[in-house]
Amino acid sequence: MRIRRVPRSAIAPGALVDGATLIFADMAYQIDNMEGLSVYRNQQGEIILTLVSDDNFSALQRTLLLQFRLVEE
Repeated sequence: MRIRRVPRSAIAPGALVDGATLIFADMAYQIDNMEGLSVYRNQQGEIILTLVSDDNFSALQRTLLLQFRLVEE
């Protein structure tokens, strides 16, 4: 799984976009099969990323709900 920050100005029909990697996780972190992403600003003005997956009824996968706060540098 990778979450990248892409400038809004880079998004256009047919554009090939890329951006800084904010989060990278793979099976070394027991992360697999992420299927949903919600991004919102909370009452404190912080940007919150919420990710969700399901186990697809598989013993090899898990249902996960992960939440991160974006920290600006």
